[in-house]
Amino acid sequence: MPDRLVRGLLPSRGLRVVHVRVTETAQAARALHGLYPTSAHLFAQSLAGGLLVSTLHKERSRVNLQLECDGPARGLFVDARPDGTVRGYIRAPHVHFPGDPTAGARAALGGSGFLSIMHDLGDGNFYRGQVELRALDVPADLGRYFAESEQIATAVDIAVVPNEGEPLGEVSGLIVQRLPGGDEVALETARAQLATGILWSAGSGARGAIASIAGDDFELLAELEVAYRCGCSVERARAAVSALGRGGILDVLAKEGEATVTCEFCHRRYLVTESELRAMVHRFGSDDDFS
Repeated sequence: MPDRLVRGLLPSRGLRVVHVRVTETAQAARALHGLYPTSAHLFAQSLAGGLLVSTLHKERSRVNLQLECDGPARGLFVDARPDGTVRGYIRAPHVHFPGDPTAGARAALGGSGFLSIMHDLGDGNFYRGQVELRALDVPADLGRYFAESEQIATAVDIAVVPNEGEPLGEVSGLIVQRLPGGDEVALETARAQLATGILWSAGSGARGAIASIAGDDFELLAELEVAYRCGCSVERARAAVSALGRGGILDVLAKEGEATVTCEFCHRRYLVTESELRAMVHRFGSDDDFS
């Protein structure tokens, strides 16, 4: 079963539904970043959460989901796009608490923190919302984000189900939102059904999970492939070095002679040579006070 994002409507009830499966994507991200089980669990939840949120706005905006916490995980960052591509990193990849994965994830987050979501609407326009990590649980605090920051009635769950020794055996998420004028009772019914653990039934898939909530009343709007994909490039690496300013580049030249830029999302390394650094300095001009 490939990773997919499915979004659609329950027209008779005035509800919007999005389901995402990120099993293979989360497993690939775990291998890429060398994640221990608890870090992998938190990151898998957040990959699913970021993709779910990225499909919900009319602007079809790119979304950054960020967790900051005082626990061993320290925080994470997910960049998700409405075309189904996602990337990210967790600050502490080597965190593991044996036993129940959900309890371990809470312990990794610590005692306080926040979840923030930034929508890149294009043309330099951004919207950011933020909530405290009160539940210390990614799906529960994501639900609070919708209630408190966006004030949209939302039911959400994200499941990370082990399977035959694989901690990320099945990873999926589902959001149900009430549209303007939608049926509030129908949303509460969907919330109650999610609470029964629909997503925790391995193999149920998008159609099975949605059917458990909607029956036959589902209008498909889009189905997209999900993939972990990084957009880094040598041009972006050069831009990052250029952002150091004339003084910073001169310092790199004096100490290192060249610059190596490593992408946080995919660990690809880019070399900016001495001649390229000197060309950057030349473009800044001769103002020694430039920074």
